[in-house]
Amino acid sequence: MEEWRQCGRWLIDCKVLPPNHRVVWPSAVVFDLAQALRDGVLLCQMLHNLSPGSVDLKQINFRPQMSQFLCLKNIRTFLKVCHDKFGLRNSELFDPFDLFDVRDFGKVRNSGFC
Repeated sequence: MEEWRQCGRWLIDCKVLPPNHRVVWPSAVVFDLAQALRDGVLLCQMLHNLSPGSVDLKQINFRPQMSQFLCLKNIRTFLKVCHDKFGLRNSELFDPFDLFDVRDFGKVRNSGFC
């Protein structure tokens, strides 16, 4: 199974995505996973599910409507929690624009969230 598909399955196992989400459809492509994550909401929910209280959910905009400012704020919150509470080094994390602009999704995927 392709690594990005394993990420999709893992997000379902973490109760972040529903079991029938399009990322697990046979016709899915890696861009579908990137699109599902690019507003930062699911990433923050994943951290919260893994470690309740690690993310202040009041800081997350759950309806960013793909506003660049709000999406990047959510992604930065995810990255800050990964660094501050989970001990990931900056070198292990991705740049927020790598995800938002889907310009280096491999780096996003390899940052340890899957």
